[in-house]
Amino acid sequence: MPPDVVRAGLQQPTLWLSRDASTMQLEGWQQPDIDETQTTMRAVYNQLPSDGYLVLVPGMFHADFSDGPLLSPFAARLGISGSLGAGRAHAIVDAYSVAFFDRHLRGQAAPLLDGSDPRFPEVLFAARPPPRR
Repeated sequence: MPPDVVRAGLQQPTLWLSRDASTMQLEGWQQPDIDETQTTMRAVYNQLPSDGYLVLVPGMFHADFSDGPLLSPFAARLGISGSLGAGRAHAIVDAYSVAFFDRHLRGQAAPLLDGSDPRFPEVLFAARPPPRR
């Protein structure tokens, strides 16, 4: 997160879709960059005055958050797609994005944002304020 965002924080509901530090290492990130990314993301998340969701997906590389690996079978062979698989990565990004928009733009129920979901056991999920039960 940029330093000004870390200082000022965010006021609106926020969803982070990212991956854990171990996956970033596998992707080739340098440790100082991993530390900065993880630390600043969590700093902003921890000071949110409104709803926030932290969705970390081990095994997803940066490109997996796009449609790129779905369009090319070579993404994994080239090392730009993680071990999770393009289809699974796409399903996770879609599900959490739609749930966030349903809840915060459409005012609809979004049970996926209420806690861990058995459909996505690989996801490391946190919500702020704590998940609704």
